[in-house]
Amino acid sequence: MDESKVIGNAIRTIRREKELSQFSVAQRSGINLSYYCKLERGEANPSIRKLHAILRALGVSPVQFCELVVLESEYLLVSADSRIAS
Repeated sequence: MDESKVIGNAIRTIRREKELSQFSVAQRSGINLSYYCKLERGEANPSIRKLHAILRALGVSPVQFCELVVLESEYLLVSADSRIAS
């Protein structure tokens, strides 16, 4: 499992649930838009400082984010298992 993709998917899920644009989250968190887009795609790993800034911009606590990351991880594992079994 690619941890970068799990983190990126979790960030994207929260952003979409809150109906925010990538631009607004990047701007609120002080991160370059192209870098932010790479984070959502799982092509970059945020530092703890940048991740914290993103979570603040999204209005999510680190605990809530970690819970979502665990759910995303479990979903990806189940999806991978079902593909292997087919």
